Amino acid sequence: MRTGEVTDIQPHPAKGEPYERFNWDAPTLVSPHSPKRIYHASQRLWRRDSRGDSWKAISGDLTNNRSRMEMPIMGDLQSWDNAWDLLAMSNFSTITSIAESPLKEGLIYIGTDDGNIQVTDNMGDSWSLIETTSLPGVPSTAYINDIKADIFDENTVYIALDNHKEGDFKPYLFKSSNRGKSWVSLTANLPQRTLVWRIMQDHKVRDLFFIGTEFGLYFTTDGGKRWTQIKGGVPVISFRDLTIHRRDNDLVAASFGRSFYVFDNIEVFRNIDEETLRAEASVFPVRDALWYVQRGDIDFGDPKGFQGASYFMAQNPPFSAVVTYHLSEEFMSLSEKRQKAEKEGQKSFPGWDALQA
Repeated sequence: MRTGEVTDIQPHPAKGEPYERFNWDAPTLVSPHSPKRIYHASQRLWRRDSRGDSWKAISGDLTNNRSRMEMPIMGDLQSWDNAWDLLAMSNFSTITSIAESPLKEGLIYIGTDDGNIQVTDNMGDSWSLIETTSLPGVPSTAYINDIKADIFDENTVYIALDNHKEGDFKPYLFKSSNRGKSWVSLTANLPQRTLVWRIMQDHKVRDLFFIGTEFGLYFTTDGGKRWTQIKGGVPVISFRDLTIHRRDNDLVAASFGRSFYVFDNIEVFRNIDEETLRAEASVFPVRDALWYVQRGDIDFGDPKGFQGASYFMAQNPPFSAVVTYHLSEEFMSLSEKRQKAEKEGQKSFPGWDALQA
């Protein structure tokens, strides 16, 4: 950052090795055990402990190594003379997701775009294959969208898959408590035809999860037994990535082509339960509010001033303490009660005193 120098750190095959196949969304992971260690993936998993100065392949080909050119399209093999997209399209048989257990160093999971899940517990010295067909009801063609190692139990792992390229739009979301030997579905009450792209576990409350789907965001407070859609201004669009900003306890969700959204202070989700929702009124924990003098901007209103609509800038959180509350029944003002009565046919002049009140 001081010098502005940019260095290409993509791993390359050694002399005599086959070329590397990288997915369009080739995954990169910073190890939870060392900020200097980076994992990146082609058909192999790569590791470097120097923030990018040198790479070491810690696996062989972990995919099925299938050639896209030799696979049928619309039920038939295509001629080489047909128009092939060799530049914009991803390579096939590539690694699409990486997860390392934050509790056990070297316990790593990877997923591929051709239906493989592989796990190692010795930093890649040996790998075990878990085929997607071992997951209940999952076809062999399923694409692994996301893998997450549990934050509280080293033997537990979560996986999100999809099969939309085969015309199958069902949600596939699973949990394993024995490093992938057996799986249980977490789709529960998720709507059908709702692809699941990402899953994120809260780092403070074990059973609090968020998922990004093709049609918005969902959360669960019971480990996936029941999902609730997050609304409050969030559009029902495709959300492809999620993370929790641990310092500020914010949920950050990146959409597919319509910017990203931040839910400030997920303490709300951490304190939701049946008793809270049944109570007449509940106030959730309030984040510390900072007392400061706001900086004046160009027009003392819009922070981007007069720089035009093409200059994008999101609004900051409000200058105040933000109090979040829940009412079991909607609060209605006197005027709202009068308007409701009028809609129900009780139309009459209530009197000046009533209107003033």
